[in-house]
Amino acid sequence: MKKLLYIFQIILKFSLIFLISFIWLRFLLKPLWLSLVLSIALTIVLELIFHLFAKKTKIKNDLKISEKENADNMFLSLLTNENYLDFFAELVKSRHKNIVKKKDYIIINHLDNTKVVLFPYIKLQNFSLNDIITLTNALKKEYVNKLVILCNDYDKNVTPFFRNFDYQITILDRYECYRDLYKEYDFFPEITMKYKKEAKLNFKDLLAYSFNRSRTKGYIFASIILFITSFFVKLNIYYCIVSTLLLLFALISFINPKYNYKSSNELI
Repeated sequence: MKKLLYIFQIILKFSLIFLISFIWLRFLLKPLWLSLVLSIALTIVLELIFHLFAKKTKIKNDLKISEKENADNMFLSLLTNENYLDFFAELVKSRHKNIVKKKDYIIINHLDNTKVVLFPYIKLQNFSLNDIITLTNALKKEYVNKLVILCNDYDKNVTPFFRNFDYQITILDRYECYRDLYKEYDFFPEITMKYKKEAKLNFKDLLAYSFNRSRTKGYIFASIILFITSFFVKLNIYYCIVSTLLLLFALISFINPKYNYKSSNELI
C-alpha cells in the first residue's frame, strides 16, 4: 500500500506540473502536439530540480493552532505535576517492554542491545549548554546509544554542541514533542491546567490552513475546469494566470512538508 500511495503521489505531482506548463505553452504556441511535447519535457526537468532541492533543504514543520494550544497546555500540566516522569514511563511502555525508570530519566533497552535514554527536562527555562554538560556527566556510568531530551525550549547553540559526543542526541521543544512523540505514540498528557490567552490567527496559521493537503482537491477541481476549456477555446492571459495560480496552490498543498508533516523515524 505504501508503494502504491507513493506512486500515486508522484503521478499527481507530475500531473500538476504538466498542467501548469501546458496551460501557458498552449497559450503561447498554436500546435497542440508541440505544447504537449514541451510540457512533458518541462515537467521532467522541473521534477528533477524539485527532487535535488528537496534533498538539500530542511523545512521546519508547524502545527495547527489547536495543536499548538494543546502542546502549551500539556507542558504546563506536566510542569505542575510532581510525578510527570510516571507519564513518560507509561508512554514508553505502550510500545517498549524493557524499560528502567531512574530518578530523572528513563532507559529503554531494545532487543538489538541499543540503549536509549529519555530525559524530560520539564522546566520553564530553556535547555542550555550547562544543562547538557550536567546531564551527560550524570550519564557517564550508563552505556548510551541515543539520548532524547524533552524540554519547553532550547538555546540555539545547544544542537551544534551535540556533535562533540560519541552518541546521538536529539532535543525536542514542547511543539516538537507533541508532534514527534505524543502524536506518534497516540499517548497524550492529561490537560489539568490551561493558559488563559486569546488565540489569534497569524499569517503562518493562515498559510497552514490554505496550503494543507486537504485543500488540494478544491484547487485541482477549479483549475481542471479552465484546463479543459483550453482544448476548445484559445484562452486569454487572465484565465492562464488564474489556472496557473490554482495549480500552484494545489502543488504546494500536496508536496510542501511544512504543512503536511508526517514522522517517518522511530524517536525512542
